[in-house]
Amino acid sequence: MSTSKILTYILYILVLLGALAVASWEMFMIKVWVGRNYTPIPGFIGSSVINILLGLLLGLEHLVKEFRKDGNWSVNIIRLIIMGVPSGVFAFYLVLIFTLPIRLPSFLSYNNLFFQVSGIIFGYTLITSFYKKEQY
Repeated sequence: MSTSKILTYILYILVLLGALAVASWEMFMIKVWVGRNYTPIPGFIGSSVINILLGLLLGLEHLVKEFRKDGNWSVNIIRLIIMGVPSGVFAFYLVLIFTLPIRLPSFLSYNNLFFQVSGIIFGYTLITSFYKKEQY
């Protein structure tokens, strides 16, 4: 393995860990803000966006590899529909149950892990659904 590839991976993991630290701090600040103002919907939106951004950051390596290829950009619509739509809905589910008359299954309401992971999956699915088709 070349030195430049090793340095690239080290830089990538440092950026990921830095982003995770910033996201943790932002989540804490959102909880403090929601506690002071008791307006949970902006807090839920902020938390969902942070998780989606983390998912986008996880898939950034794929996008960089695709960017270096020759060809035209294309979108994997089936992947977006099958994986993106459900994970996107669940990423913003806490917002939806406060704004729409939807009931949450009780097993999902025990903690926020399901919604956080859904946001990360949504962001990752979003960024990895773009690829370049090679021209012949």
